[in-house]
Amino acid sequence: MNKRKIIEKLMLGVISTLAVISAIPIFAIMFNVYAEGLKHVNLSFLIDLPPPPVGDRVGGIGPALVGTFTLVSLAMVIGGAIGFFTGLYLSEFSHTKLSQYTQMFLQIMVEFPTIIIGLFAYTILVAPIKRFNALAGGFALSIVIIPYIALNVREAYKSIPYTLKEAAFSLGVSAPVAYLRILLSTARRGVLTALLIGMAKVAGETAPLLFTILGTTFTYFGGLDQPINAIPLLIYNFALSPYERWHQVAWGAAAVLLTIILLIFIVSRLIVKEVKL
Repeated sequence: MNKRKIIEKLMLGVISTLAVISAIPIFAIMFNVYAEGLKHVNLSFLIDLPPPPVGDRVGGIGPALVGTFTLVSLAMVIGGAIGFFTGLYLSEFSHTKLSQYTQMFLQIMVEFPTIIIGLFAYTILVAPIKRFNALAGGFALSIVIIPYIALNVREAYKSIPYTLKEAAFSLGVSAPVAYLRILLSTARRGVLTALLIGMAKVAGETAPLLFTILGTTFTYFGGLDQPINAIPLLIYNFALSPYERWHQVAWGAAAVLLTIILLIFIVSRLIVKEVKL
């Protein structure tokens, strides 16, 4: 065996080892969360109100679970639509100055502290009506996901060969039909991935919710103009409490949240097949 093959096998071994090492923290976190949390999760845990600090009632995360689905839905309706069309614009008009500045701004927003976004939402949607509310939380989360969705949608549409775009427009259809029906069928995997990244991002966000939804614990959804709770905020509040029962609820909530995020990705991979060009 010559020197080149020895070096090649050595580097392959090093890279493989580093790949395994990089995956260890992820699996360690998942194992820890499930080991501590699954033993507290059952059907009643998903629908019941949280337990009081003292007492024998087991309780659950019902209001927080409903709140999370509500906030994620609001964020995807607002931020998903804006992010999708922004990404489409960046892809098809990348030569313009506006597109270049927009892309730079979105890349900055990816690293932007989300707690400042929560403070902004508090200023315009909480302080004027003097009440924490679900709409402010959904609005803050929609801002968080716009850059993630826009930049990934841009890449999805840019990956479509120019010949396919020419073929779509040669059919004589309008630009909306070409982009939203014909070309979207080709880019659907990338677009769905963009939406899933945004959904997973907002499902686990805590900082923007500190200023917007209050985290009311013992009531279910009462309207977009009312306070609401969410699983990440419940985990944050209960984990910091001195009560052992609340710590158990926090572990169970963490297991539920992790399962929701994992299911989103697994189901999407099973349903959406990669387009072969």
